[in-house]
Amino acid sequence: MDNKWYFDIAPGAVDDLKAHAKDITTLIPFWYGVKEDGTLADMSSNEVKKIASDNNLPLYPIIHNYSDPKKSQLIHDLLSSTTLRDTLIASIRDMAVANNYPGINIDFEFVPPEDRSNLNTFLENLYTSLKAVGKIVTISVPAELSDNPQHPFSGAFQYSFIAQNADQIYILAYDEHFSQPGPIASIGFVTNVLNYAVTVIPPEKIWLGMAVYGYDWTEGINYPRTLTYEQAVTLARNLGVTVIYDETAQESTYTYVLDGKTHTVWFEDSRSFSAKLSLVDRYKLSGIAIWRLGQEDPAIWNILKER
Repeated sequence: MDNKWYFDIAPGAVDDLKAHAKDITTLIPFWYGVKEDGTLADMSSNEVKKIASDNNLPLYPIIHNYSDPKKSQLIHDLLSSTTLRDTLIASIRDMAVANNYPGINIDFEFVPPEDRSNLNTFLENLYTSLKAVGKIVTISVPAELSDNPQHPFSGAFQYSFIAQNADQIYILAYDEHFSQPGPIASIGFVTNVLNYAVTVIPPEKIWLGMAVYGYDWTEGINYPRTLTYEQAVTLARNLGVTVIYDETAQESTYTYVLDGKTHTVWFEDSRSFSAKLSLVDRYKLSGIAIWRLGQEDPAIWNILKER
């Protein structure tokens, strides 16, 4: 099983990497933020680079737009200017060559839907530039159920065009619910995402983006707090609450009341992970891309070793 793991510095993440470096196919670290002049903010870790090198673990660093609080404005400005677009492509190419990374990952979020053609142009030119220096080009894309250019979150991402200008596409088939409680990624949702994706992207270019975290929603607040698997099960145990495995969603959930407010928790564990893993074979995908290392149910590693 080709398993790629996203990585960000967080408590326990480096120890988890040390423990499982030999079980990971590729590490995708959250390292390079785009800046308003088209250059990159380098947040790479020498410690992580050494661990990867010692274990012959390929690094595909993420180029992202989280370095600026005005994410949508920043990425619009970069993509809509020919000069800035070219500068950004040169910055990415030079960074990949200087660090001898075998590949890179583009993870642009909050791209305005009206920038679809600008994003396509950027990806086409980036692909040409990076293939010329022998680099693998990968991109993380939001889940889509159809091609909807007006969709506020995913409208800029045209799967059919991206498929021609990337070597690997990681479809982030999670965050099905965010503003209100519900599964992180129900089996039905992920199946519907893949049903569409394979009609416009060759399955061998698709890696299924999988979550290994949980969310805790507080009544009256329309966004959740993120929980690791360990936090989710520890919270339930400390509160004496029974975790229910929802057979329809194929995901774990529970509720509790604190300070008069009802909380709803949904989270991924090894059972839900295994259920979604079966879709990789069914759709003949190349593998999985997991957000993120350090949040997972430890039993997931046994599942991956058995495949």
